[in-house]
Amino acid sequence: MDYLQSFAISAAGMAVERARVEAASLNLAQAHTVQAPGQPGFQPVRVVATSGVDFAARVDDAMNPLPLPTATIEPTGAPPHLVQEPGHPFADARGFVAYPGVDPATEMVTLMAATRAYEANVAAMNTARSLALKTLEIGRTA
Repeated sequence: MDYLQSFAISAAGMAVERARVEAASLNLAQAHTVQAPGQPGFQPVRVVATSGVDFAARVDDAMNPLPLPTATIEPTGAPPHLVQEPGHPFADARGFVAYPGVDPATEMVTLMAATRAYEANVAAMNTARSLALKTLEIGRTA
């Protein structure tokens, strides 16, 4: 078994989950920033992971290593959240202030899920490592 491939898969998974944590953290950090009227404000982002694997092609070509997943960061396209604050310096003519369209509950769930997935990748890497070490031990005694 090629242990380097299993290490690479776990490392790629950890990189994707790290990007998800960073994106959710950025969204939460910018959730209460004010957008000036007529100016583009902060646009929440999300991580899109792609595997690049076509299942039918993988069945035909099962002996080659899997392509590793990649992550891209894209804007969510969420509209700004309008709050009526007539005395605010950045209020528009109707008295509304625009905040980024960040949903804190969704971002917290994303943080928790990404953290758990990262931990699962670490556990998989540690298991592959211990299997490789056990294999070397068995090979040494034979």
